[in-house]
Amino acid sequence: MLPFFFGSKKRSLFGSFEPATHRGGAGAALLCGSWGTEYTNAHRAMRVLSKRLCAAGFDTLRFDYFGAGDSGGETIDAELDGWKNDIGTALRELTEMSGTSRIAIIGMRLGATLVVEAAPQLPARVDSVVLWDPILCGTDYLKSLQAPQGDRRETTPVSPMCGPPEVAASQLGGLLVSSSFIDGLRSIDLSSREVRLPSNVLTIFSNNQHRECNIGSASKDSEVAILEAPSPWRDSADQEEGLPVEVFERILKWLR
Repeated sequence: MLPFFFGSKKRSLFGSFEPATHRGGAGAALLCGSWGTEYTNAHRAMRVLSKRLCAAGFDTLRFDYFGAGDSGGETIDAELDGWKNDIGTALRELTEMSGTSRIAIIGMRLGATLVVEAAPQLPARVDSVVLWDPILCGTDYLKSLQAPQGDRRETTPVSPMCGPPEVAASQLGGLLVSSSFIDGLRSIDLSSREVRLPSNVLTIFSNNQHRECNIGSASKDSEVAILEAPSPWRDSADQEEGLPVEVFERILKWLR
């Protein structure tokens, strides 16, 4: 595994590149994780998925969005439009490092949603897209970020001294974020419109929200898979269920 920084001085991104364990011409895969606690909880699962892909002949790149993880910036600098651009930057980096023309993108949760919204502007051709439990409704997602105790509201305003109204800070999921970031999450709506991507699309769900999903391919293959598997982004007790091996195997089968 090669940890490194890429992007620009003003927008430095941290990534982990893992080359394929054998050169079978499978291609390369960009992994786009979720955010906040979901990102932390699912870190192990995404790393194991990366290794499974490498064993199948894929070069892989995992990365942190700007203002998240080990990338530059603070959490209050996070913006969804900027994160969509980060996906494009990571895609260019992976294409250059791998040297392959066969690229797949795998997004989990918020990462999957960002991939859908960024797809029309991606800088390179993408053969396959895997959407792993994408967030379909931003309002519902914001509600899910409330404290388990139920005493904390969706967002907790902090001192107005943090900046002008458009960048006023709030606590969300235990992190300090801007009001525009929260507005961006709230505006997510993939359930009320038809979405067609220019790639092969596999969408994986672990519950019945697939009934609200209308994401597919404009001209290629698309499939929705409902799998009873652990959700690695969930907290504490749910983590005891183990890794979602069924999901890993379904992704590998789709990409072969």
